[in-house]
Amino acid sequence: MPGRERSIRRGHAVKEERVGLFDVRDALKHSEPRPSDDGPQADKKNYAQRFSNNLAVVLANALRKTGQFEGILPKPDGTGRETKTVSGAHKKLKKTDVRFSTFDTGLELLVSVKTLSFRDTSKKNGERILGRYTKNMVRNDHELRAEATDLHERHPYAVLVGLMFLPFRACDDGGVDKSSFAHAVVTFRPRAGRNKPSDPHQLFERFFIGLYEHEGERCGDVWFFDVLENPPRRGRPRRSNDTQGRRSLLTFDEMIGEIVKTYGIRNRRYIEWADESEPIVPTLESLPEEDVDETESDAAE
Repeated sequence: MPGRERSIRRGHAVKEERVGLFDVRDALKHSEPRPSDDGPQADKKNYAQRFSNNLAVVLANALRKTGQFEGILPKPDGTGRETKTVSGAHKKLKKTDVRFSTFDTGLELLVSVKTLSFRDTSKKNGERILGRYTKNMVRNDHELRAEATDLHERHPYAVLVGLMFLPFRACDDGGVDKSSFAHAVVTFRPRAGRNKPSDPHQLFERFFIGLYEHEGERCGDVWFFDVLENPPRRGRPRRSNDTQGRRSLLTFDEMIGEIVKTYGIRNRRYIEWADESEPIVPTLESLPEEDVDETESDAAE
């Protein structure tokens, strides 16, 4: 496959080249081959790992492009994702997907990527039955809870963003019950909404579900849904504005803009002005000058 090399003689695993990953379409292309829903479990697991790794590079590249996150990892070639950040009270090292840290303040922004790429499978009378996209959702939530708790315990001011990627057809499997997409919103909504550093550690500041097309002419199309918004019980969410100008579905650039805004608000570098229009991805204010305590100034005199 393009962008990959395999050393058969030494038995090395696939080496992935991730330069030029700028959108979900690129991530899908560089993650091929994609096994079928009823394919071997090992193949599906390996594909999910490749897809997650490539999505991490896409997201880091988009955040890097804003000019606000110099040194964000992973790098454009994919390196840096395997590095770890300190978490928890006992300085546990934890691997991360997308991370922005500084020497002075430590972890400032982290994006955690999860994917559910294949329908659930089961066997009945010796035949394999394809189900929905709900099997590992609760397990993913437990992993995210542990990740947020460890990281916020060590870095309470860090902004954590969760992203769960689902194929668009997860919206279409509801029948008489809610769809897999609606089930995802119900599952992950309690994981979102950490507005202040004093809020519970196990929450993420923001959480989005990325709905994408993985085949056909629209392969790579993606929209993002904030889990704090109201989803349809069945079917696909629509892009519409409410009376306050909020959109139920966000483009990729708009989702990146929401991450930048959340980071800016936490660091007192962003405010939305009532009398000014703003770009999709805002430019944050410069870092505030360090205040000088008046008592220290008097003592110096």
